[in-house]
Amino acid sequence: MNIYTQEYTDRMVGGFEIPAAWFQSLNPFFIIICAPIAASLWVRLGSKEPSSPVKFAMALFMLALGFLCMIGAVLEQGGDTTVKTSMFWLVGAFFFHTLGELCLSPIGLSLVTKLAPLRLVSLMMGAWFGFNAIASYVAGIIGSHVGDYGAMAIFGGIAATAAISGLILLTLSGTLIRWMHGAESNATPSEEIEQQQVQIA
Repeated sequence: MNIYTQEYTDRMVGGFEIPAAWFQSLNPFFIIICAPIAASLWVRLGSKEPSSPVKFAMALFMLALGFLCMIGAVLEQGGDTTVKTSMFWLVGAFFFHTLGELCLSPIGLSLVTKLAPLRLVSLMMGAWFGFNAIASYVAGIIGSHVGDYGAMAIFGGIAATAAISGLILLTLSGTLIRWMHGAESNATPSEEIEQQQVQIA
């Protein structure tokens, strides 16, 4: 996406060209704006709040929507790589990706502390960030092939993979919740302490 921003996005506003690096600030900007809204939404839903696996599936769907925005940018080019696309496609992509991140990152970190045995929480937290690093490395490998396969193939492939993965995760969410042994239940503080004591034992 950074390459696409630099090479194929019309970044002119009046007589000023927005530096491609500035678009990286969209993610933290949307996090600051949307995080309180997402948090209040989960609280308002109460017992109807989606489970963690469902939130993960929502994150994958948001990822797919973000790359659909990028597909829209590619379609705007019409196969002519000299055409510069609207920056609003990029803004939309970052927006949906940020919504996906809000459905994944804090929920995942919370789930690690709930599911990992107490003596392994720090190790599992490190593993979580380790897999993030691996994912970033793989993303770089995929992005390096944009010149070989074209932006449409890359963006479309990621969108399709994310959507299919989201559907699979949604289908398996009930099974995953059963495997969590009550971590997704609305336990009282005393019940949570009892669960932790069982983990220690």
